[in-house]
Amino acid sequence: MGVTESIKCNGCGAPLALKAGEVVITCEYCGNAVNIASGKDFFLKHSMIPSKYDNKGTRDLVKRWMGDGPLKPSNMSKRSDITEMSLVFLPFYIVHTNVTSNYEGYFTRTGENKKRHGDLHREYYWKVLGRRGSKFPTKEYEIPLAGKEEFNLSKIPSAAKYLNAEFDEKDAEDIAKVELMDHQKFLIQEQVNEISRIDHDFEIEDIEFVHAPVWKVDYQYNDTDYQILIDSATGDVIRGDIPPPDQSVGGFLSDIKKAFFGK
Repeated sequence: MGVTESIKCNGCGAPLALKAGEVVITCEYCGNAVNIASGKDFFLKHSMIPSKYDNKGTRDLVKRWMGDGPLKPSNMSKRSDITEMSLVFLPFYIVHTNVTSNYEGYFTRTGENKKRHGDLHREYYWKVLGRRGSKFPTKEYEIPLAGKEEFNLSKIPSAAKYLNAEFDEKDAEDIAKVELMDHQKFLIQEQVNEISRIDHDFEIEDIEFVHAPVWKVDYQYNDTDYQILIDSATGDVIRGDIPPPDQSVGGFLSDIKKAFFGK
């Protein structure tokens, strides 16, 4: 994506390089965040989760992950080559909201047609990744918010990059509402599997903007490419591609041994 426009940072006066689609820009010189749609400073609290794992530490995590678990080929760690690693600070909106869903419907699983109604109330800190069209597994990622601190550009490792958000907090709120309506409906279907009416009431408590560090690790196993995503604050694997089992006789027996005895 090429630079399409340049404006000045309200904090330090440095030029802000804008890429197509980006809305909330973090200045690479002072860390000030600007909403370019309004030309004003971004008013949400801007936090970050510091990274704790460098390149070597992440490689160790990957090798350890490859050697653990019964579903992985027994020779996965030895036969895999890491081809690329990159640390990226991803932009998330954390939408703190209370949701009350009033519903009516019928419970028919037991063969009876029982009419039911009620309210489902839940409190959420809902994550919305500030990038459009991303395949990142947001729902699987538990952001370690207990470790968050005020955004500080000096704590971004020099080899890392951070992504700007492609929409602002109002869009994030709307996205969260749509996703939460689906989630509430899913929960309600435990009580009413045929819903005749459902209304949702949202009470938005707060929205926060957080940059969180994720390692993207590409590797090859038997000439096939795979990927692992690792939380650089906790060392947890967010999602990892696992190759199919070794189909050779020796590999099959080794995989069986590993499944039963762990080695």
